[in-house]
Amino acid sequence: MSPNEPTTEEASKTARAESVSRQLSGEDPPKDTEQPVGNTSGREGEMAPDDVGESVTRSGEAVAPSEGKEPGRHDTGTDDTPAQRPTGTSDARDMTGVDAQTGPND
Repeated sequence: MSPNEPTTEEASKTARAESVSRQLSGEDPPKDTEQPVGNTSGREGEMAPDDVGESVTRSGEAVAPSEGKEPGRHDTGTDDTPAQRPTGTSDARDMTGVDAQTGPND
């Protein structure tokens, strides 16, 4: 870098100041000169494999029906709201501490 070239920090400050000045004056933003990012695989027209982006683990909703409730949790029905959310209790088995000494309702 030559002594007359601004540092990255100076260039960033200048660009921000110009942006604020444009916004305050109502001037339109500068036109984009770069093309939007398209296919980055390097091969034209090639699609990603079908399983890309799919989770390989089961969700909690999928585990509960097959494995049942976690130890220490008990259903008590639903609440009185229009949503009818499920309610329940838990015992000391459900505590998250390393050396739980008391139950959740103690």
